[in-house]
Amino acid sequence: MKYLAIDTSGDYLAVVCKNDDVVKFHFSKMPGVKHSVTLMPIIEEVAQNANLNLKDADFFTSTTGPGSFTGIRIGVATIKGFADAYNKPVLPVTTLEVIAYTEIDKRRLCLIDAKHDHFYAQAFDGKTETFKASFIDKETVLNLSQNHKLLANGPIDGLLEDSVDIIKGLMGAVEDNLDRISYDVDSLHPFYLRLSQAEEGRK
Repeated sequence: MKYLAIDTSGDYLAVVCKNDDVVKFHFSKMPGVKHSVTLMPIIEEVAQNANLNLKDADFFTSTTGPGSFTGIRIGVATIKGFADAYNKPVLPVTTLEVIAYTEIDKRRLCLIDAKHDHFYAQAFDGKTETFKASFIDKETVLNLSQNHKLLANGPIDGLLEDSVDIIKGLMGAVEDNLDRISYDVDSLHPFYLRLSQAEEGRK
């Protein structure tokens, strides 16, 4: 199996290149979020380290959100560009699925901090969804936390000090959902649970 997978949905950058038995990856925190500047050089570096010519990839993957509106669009556009250029299929995975696949055997509530005591959230028991992806408040999180382990892609004040292993989750979400691979490049599109601040302002 040969693929390129990226996650640009948060204040970090995750890139995985798998070339059969060879796996190379990059993960870095990105204060200020500079995906538009760093993404392509990092992809080129990781692919080179994996000795993978991207035209030989079987498919391309990007997280589709929820998360940073700008980051998600950059990641999706980049991967669609590769798929179009090399006539290869795409595999979309959500950021919440990436978080979920870091601890697949637990009953867990996966969170992304949306600020102001609100969160993007989805709950799983094993691989089964038990609470659909939603935009919820802190009170709802606290209620759900009574019977779910909390996982997030970054520390959350008052709730979590630790973040999950994004690379592990990204690979798990990709490799356990190969049935979603599609030559319909438009199947890879941003997954938003609420409007952006700019869109809210235009309402």
